[in-house]
Formats: sequence, structure tokens, C-alpha cells
Amino acid sequence: MLGLLIAAAAAMPSPASLPTVPRLIQTAQPVYCAGTHGRSFALTFDDGPSPYTLRLVRVIRDEHARATFFDVGNRVGTWEAGARASARVGELGNHTWSHANLRSLNRRDAWRELEWTQRALGPIVGAVPRLFRPPYAEARRVDDLIGRELGLLDVRWSIDGGDSLVGATPGKTIREVVRRLRPGAIVLLHDLHPWTPEVAHAVLRAARKKRLRAVTVSQLLARQPPTARQLGSEGAARCPVR
Repeated sequence: MLGLLIAAAAAMPSPASLPTVPRLIQTAQPVYCAGTHGRSFALTFDDGPSPYTLRLVRVIRDEHARATFFDVGNRVGTWEAGARASARVGELGNHTWSHANLRSLNRRDAWRELEWTQRALGPIVGAVPRLFRPPYAEARRVDDLIGRELGLLDVRWSIDGGDSLVGATPGKTIREVVRRLRPGAIVLLHDLHPWTPEVAHAVLRAARKKRLRAVTVSQLLARQPPTARQLGSEGAARCPVR
């Protein structure tokens, strides 16, 4: 029996030989950005699906772009068409079941928040998500370890458009994103406003002028893997901004 276990372990691929996202999942660390050697960036939207998701999806499709949608599990049943449409223009990520602050939960409840959302999103895309984003960017080491057990990578951001702040406007959000847009960036926006599609349209047009292409987070990490210096709990400060 011991010999079989040893043989099985020896047959398993080493982390270094895994594709980028599975390899990063094994580190159980948050990712804030990708490498800068390329022309891609990732546009991400939290807190959906919503009444505005279908319009947002049409903008992304018409601009021939891809995006990542971090959906809240208990909203999927209300706007399932939006979640399905999102999966067709990119990928879905796990944003917990109830938009909970994971730091405030015990391990069992944190597990449920992520696992229930995996169950809600899995049938929509035909496979469970590989990415999660903790609400409020609040997560402990134990939460990232739970993510690893569920096959999830903790994805944060290097550019916050500020659209969730009091007094946010389309103009302010567009200027903030475009000013900082660069290769390897992960942009945080929210599927919360009737003007979110307008913001996405303006950002994608500006990206084209900068010769940047919007791809999913998984595509971005595969094309431009983050360096060791960009990984870790202080990763946001390690993403260069031009």
C-alpha cells in the first residue's frame, strides 16, 4: 500500500510543471497583476449579475473583448440570463455566496460561502470557477487555503476604478482607469450601475488606442505570468503603474 502511495505521488506533476493558473492556485496567495511583457490586461467586474449585465455583455462582445465577472452566488438565480451571457464573453469567478467579509467568518462558514457559489455557477458554465475574489479585499491565509482546497485562485487588482465609492461618476471612473492602464493590469469595476456599460465601452476604446487587448484573468496570467516579486500579500504595491 505504501509503495502505491509513493508511486502515485511520484506520478503527480510538480507545481513548476503545471499551467500558470493551477500552479498559482497551489501557492494559496493572492494575485494582483500579471507580467508586463505583453499587450494584454484584464477587465473585471464584481457584484453581478445585475439588471445591467446583459447590456454590459453586449458592449464587451461588440468590442471583441473578453472579461472576468466575479459573481455573487445568491444573485445568480435572480439574473441567471446575465450570468450565462457573461460566461459567453469571458469567464465567471466566485465572489462568495452573500458578499460576506470572509475575515468575519469561521472556517466552516467561509468554506460554505465559496462552496455554495461554486455549486451555483458550475452548471451555468459547465465547470466550476477557478478564480475567486474576496469581498472588500478581506481574506486571511486560511481563506486562501480554503480556496486552494476548492481549486480557486484569489485574484485582486492593480487598478481600482473607484466606481463603488460615494460620489462616483462615469467620467471619474473612466479617467482613473485609463490614466493607469498598462500591460498586465487587472482592473476592478463593479456591475452595479446603469452606466457601467458606458464605462466599459470608453475603457475598451482607450485600451485600443494604447494597443492593449482586454482578455480574461486566466488568459492574462497564462500569457504574462506574474513574477515572484509581484506575488504575495503586498502584491498591490508591486504592480508598476505608468
